[in-house]
Amino acid sequence: MSKMRYYRITRGTRYDQAVKKHFELNKHWKQVYGRLSEELGETITKLVQHPKRLTIDPTELTKEENKKAFKKDGSLKGNSKKAKEIAELYKSIIEEAGLTEYESLGTINFIYGVMRYQGETLKTFRTSEFDLYYKADFDIIERSKRTNGESLVEEITEVEYTEKYLEEIKKQEEAA
Repeated sequence: MSKMRYYRITRGTRYDQAVKKHFELNKHWKQVYGRLSEELGETITKLVQHPKRLTIDPTELTKEENKKAFKKDGSLKGNSKKAKEIAELYKSIIEEAGLTEYESLGTINFIYGVMRYQGETLKTFRTSEFDLYYKADFDIIERSKRTNGESLVEEITEVEYTEKYLEEIKKQEEAA
C-alpha cells in the first residue's frame, strides 16, 4: 500500500465553488421530501437527490394509485397518466426549492477528477465552512489536473489534516 497523502480543497477554484454550491443547496432537499410526501399523501423518506429524475424507495408507498405510478426500481413509469402528473409535480417542487442546478458531490468529484479508482483509498471530511479535506494513497493533484493549470487541491501535512479534523470535532461537540 502506498504512503498516505493529505490535501485540502483550494479555495476560490471552480471546484471549490461547485462544492460550496452543493452544500448550500443540499439543505433545501428537506422541503422536497416534505412537499412530495404531502402531495402524494405518503411518507417519503428515501429519495435519490436528483433534480431531473424522481426515484424513491417504492416500498414506502402504501396507496395503490401511487404504487401503480412507480416501477419496482423506484423510478416513474413512462406510460401512466398518474406518473406524468407526479413528474410535473416533482419538477415544480424542485423549481420552488431552488434545486434545478443541484449536482451531487459524487458527480462534482467525478467531473473534476477528485475520485479514487478500485483498490485505492480516499477519505474525506467536510469542515463547517464547507471546505473538504482528503486523505489518500494516491496523488489527487495529478489526477485532478486542469488544462488551465488550476490546482483544485493543495497538499498539506498529516499534522495540518489532523489538527483541522480535531478542530471540527470540537466544534460539533460544542454545538451539540
